[in-house]
Amino acid sequence: MYGRLLADGRGVTPDLEAARGWIARAAAAGLRDAQVALAEMLVNGRGGPRDTAAALDLFENAAGEGHSGAMFALGALYAGGHDLPEDRTAAQRWFRAAADLPHGQAQLMLGRYLAEGAAGEPNPSEAPSWFEQAAAQGIEEAQADLAALPGVTLQ
Repeated sequence: MYGRLLADGRGVTPDLEAARGWIARAAAAGLRDAQVALAEMLVNGRGGPRDTAAALDLFENAAGEGHSGAMFALGALYAGGHDLPEDRTAAQRWFRAAADLPHGQAQLMLGRYLAEGAAGEPNPSEAPSWFEQAAAQGIEEAQADLAALPGVTLQ
């Protein structure tokens, strides 16, 4: 928690380097939320150098323990643009795992992958359900994605 306070500057002067150190201690102690927070800092280079490989390990560990945010992050990493080879099949698999928990942003991304066939063949019959679930969680973009699907009429 102290690491988050330092990172956000809540009640203290922001210090990303110190925040990263405190969050790394909590991650090393096995706290899943800290592992995810540290992994995000490693991906973004907040408070120190970027290290996508270390972030990937932390996200995989937390995802293996059922952390939906880590699963979503793995989907995003494999979707491309993060110093890893793009693997849309792996991205869709991680988005689905997080969407099942249910993680609203993962539901949106899974719907998009299925609608577009980003990891293979499109699945226009399954995509609307994921957009509807994401919209029910307050993900505003999901409603627009749902409306853009051919043959879908909104009530």
